[in-house]
Amino acid sequence: MRRHSGGHEPTASLKFLPAHYLFRILISALLLTFGHRLVLGSKHKTVPSRLPSFRETQSDYSFSEGDLAVLYCSVHNLGARTVSWRKASAPSPLIVGKMVFTADNRFQVAHVPDREEWNLLIKNVNHDDAGLYECQVSSKEKYIRRIVRVIVKDRPYADRAIVINGPHTVKRGESLLLSCNATGGKSAPSDLDWMKDDKKLTADKSGRINITKHISYVTNTIVSNLTIKKVVESDEGVYVCRTSDEMVKNVSIEVTGEGSENVKRTISQDAPATSCATSSTFVLYMFVFVVHCSLRYSQLVHLVLFFCGYLWRSQEFPIS
Repeated sequence: MRRHSGGHEPTASLKFLPAHYLFRILISALLLTFGHRLVLGSKHKTVPSRLPSFRETQSDYSFSEGDLAVLYCSVHNLGARTVSWRKASAPSPLIVGKMVFTADNRFQVAHVPDREEWNLLIKNVNHDDAGLYECQVSSKEKYIRRIVRVIVKDRPYADRAIVINGPHTVKRGESLLLSCNATGGKSAPSDLDWMKDDKKLTADKSGRINITKHISYVTNTIVSNLTIKKVVESDEGVYVCRTSDEMVKNVSIEVTGEGSENVKRTISQDAPATSCATSSTFVLYMFVFVVHCSLRYSQLVHLVLFFCGYLWRSQEFPIS
């Protein structure tokens, strides 16, 4: 009787394992090893290229007081990261994403998706806004920021001046329009008044006198328009424009002739003559109509002829 040693049993089992199973196991192990190394190598190579980067934009800005300051920041490959703005001398940010983290409502963010821009806006910029600003990107791999410098200059102010624009003569019945324009230099005058014969002019309830005012804080100018409708002789005189900071200008207005309102009144007085001519024309048309129908209405024709004779005698229907 033959005996089988226990040490030869594993060798016997491997010998009977099909060859194609061994081939598949070997190929799978090789593919897993190669794929693992390929993934690790790909991660190692692509992570640096996916980091955000700043596009080239202006780094030095100069504005005048009152301008709208726009600081540009364009980020490539931002992904899910957030852009924030802060002033270098301040501990807390001004803008994070689209959220404003300052109580100063002059600061806003303008996001332009097509150009990947996150621009900082500062309305009515002043000298306190000058300094260094940082456009930052939140990233675990690297601290990414771009620094820009802002310079704020004094606005070139116009010299103090006051002028009155408008006619020096106006016809009776027409409207008079005068405009006073006063520039106050660094700041606009707070108010402006119109005067005539040492009396302040005000708008009346009838609407004949109307006064409007407008202040521009960009040009530091106040403009006031005085309108007087249906001018009469008593509106003639010297008109004075005076600002709250004691700038004064005057103009002399002369009232002459008859305006368009008087021409209309003259035309209306001629209306009776026009009415008389219209009546004579109507009678003439009636006469032609009656003659046309004379064969049927002979008696009516005699009546009309009698009436026309009466008109001729009274000279209300002249014959040429």
